[in-house]
Amino acid sequence: MNDKITESEFQAIIRSRSNGEISFPQFLEELSQRGINEYEIEVATGQATYKGVHSQFKTDSQVNLVTSEEFNRNKVLDAISNISLPFVAFLKEIAGAGIVTYRVDIPKKKVTYIGTGEEKIEEQLKV
Repeated sequence: MNDKITESEFQAIIRSRSNGEISFPQFLEELSQRGINEYEIEVATGQATYKGVHSQFKTDSQVNLVTSEEFNRNKVLDAISNISLPFVAFLKEIAGAGIVTYRVDIPKKKVTYIGTGEEKIEEQLKV
């Protein structure tokens, strides 16, 4: 594992995933091999912060969504079950269900969705 990833290496991985050149499991593996342990997505903007032992990278904002002030657990679970949605469509669904942010723990392959009132839904990734 090389935990000193450069900005250009990081951007290449992001591009590969965005272009559909690598699958989500491959994306997680690429990040993990380069020392990135987790990332967090700000739902309203789509901005991601990727964190490793020795590095941190942020992506640009991609959307401008309004997050519902009411947390709706069933809507969140419906959106999660429809994870094959394109990224922006997925963000719209979970924003409408009151999710503010979500965090992916790469080594544990776990996602934690956090709602407007700090409600949490944890999901084990099936990768």
